[in-house]
Amino acid sequence: MKVRVIGSGLIGTSIALALKQSGCLLQMIDIDKKAEQLANKLVEGEVFDSVDLIVIAVDIASNKSLIVNALKENSESIVIDVASVKSNLLQEVAELSDNLPNFVSSHPMAGREVGGGHSARADLFRGRAWIGIDAETVSLEAKESLEFLVKSCGATLYWYSARIHDEIVARISHLPQLVSSALGAVVNQTNEADLNLAGQGLRDVLRLAGSDANLWSQLLIANSEPVVANLQLIISKLQMVEKMIANLDEAELQQFLIDGNNGLRKIPGKHGMVQRNYAFLSIVINDEAGQLAKIFNDCAKAGVNIEDLSIEHSPGQLTGLITLSISEKDEGKLFDHLSSSGWDVFQVKSR
Repeated sequence: MKVRVIGSGLIGTSIALALKQSGCLLQMIDIDKKAEQLANKLVEGEVFDSVDLIVIAVDIASNKSLIVNALKENSESIVIDVASVKSNLLQEVAELSDNLPNFVSSHPMAGREVGGGHSARADLFRGRAWIGIDAETVSLEAKESLEFLVKSCGATLYWYSARIHDEIVARISHLPQLVSSALGAVVNQTNEADLNLAGQGLRDVLRLAGSDANLWSQLLIANSEPVVANLQLIISKLQMVEKMIANLDEAELQQFLIDGNNGLRKIPGKHGMVQRNYAFLSIVINDEAGQLAKIFNDCAKAGVNIEDLSIEHSPGQLTGLITLSISEKDEGKLFDHLSSSGWDVFQVKSR
């Protein structure tokens, strides 16, 4: 399949890298010729007169006009966009194009706090959700093309209406960005010397605050109505917390924190499945090459899949700590196997 990707940033180039692994031939196009050149180098890009699929991965301001132009100049090609706001997009494209059946709108629910083609990864979308905008105008061929694209990227496809999509992303994507940026703005007013005391928790919450300001201001304005509605919800929550603390109401404050615990637990696990409870095994290792590979090899011998892992190692320390996240049913088996293989392994109740 010949694919033209318009937009050589993080998303467009990551899609192209994934499609390249699926055997597609790629052509990258960007208004920034240096970005275009880099992306074409990464995906071994070619030049085509015609293509089977056009993926538009650009900013909100440019999205509609490029969709309409692609549909006009490539009547036989399927056109897919990946913008994160969909309000009125289909209606606006319909008013400007008579080739609407060849267009399907979508939104991959993945990204990074850093942008640009140099940050692209072929596995960026692996195990992530990808929303397709369900509309009567979309042809079967267009839907099948999106299904191929999503499968090639290792993601899971979900179909929603444009309105429901915008309401969902306002809460699960746009609101977290605003909360992180708001805290970042507060931190920006903090004495730099005091920030030497900051731990990983602050960095975790501020990760999204490093996102591109130009891109996000466009997204938030484009999705203003549901964003404002969700902002009002969180402002109300914070005002309630303010009263709880001022009134020294520990019971209500504890319930608020428990509600937050429960919200975290509701977030699905991998591939949109219900979040699983994992068992954790911590292993003390020597600070020498090849230790991690040996652990992986022993886990494979035991027939146990590692769901996640963390590594703790202090500078100058002669040992490190590897913590494995595994299925609860495999905990006993792996503990016994690793112990008998000579590892210093410990069962951890929770993390």
